[in-house]
Amino acid sequence: MTHLVTCAQQREQAIDDCLVELTPRERSLVRDAAGMGYVQGRMDERAKAETPTDTVILRLVIDAVLLEERRYAVLRGRVRHYTEPGAES
Repeated sequence: MTHLVTCAQQREQAIDDCLVELTPRERSLVRDAAGMGYVQGRMDERAKAETPTDTVILRLVIDAVLLEERRYAVLRGRVRHYTEPGAES
């Protein structure tokens, strides 16, 4: 296999690993938020591309989250509960 194929497979496994850690409710919320964020971003009249399925959108969002080191700690499994920045614990 090529290096790119191996990297793609590793990313897919990382997405699966992230999703399995979420409760069904959390997965539903993330799916809804990811889908709505994608749709809102595509509402620009210049965007003529077809909107992918919710599952494709969810996987794209999780992949992007896993690449981000300073944000999205809950989805990356670093913490279990979100705390607003600057809020008291």
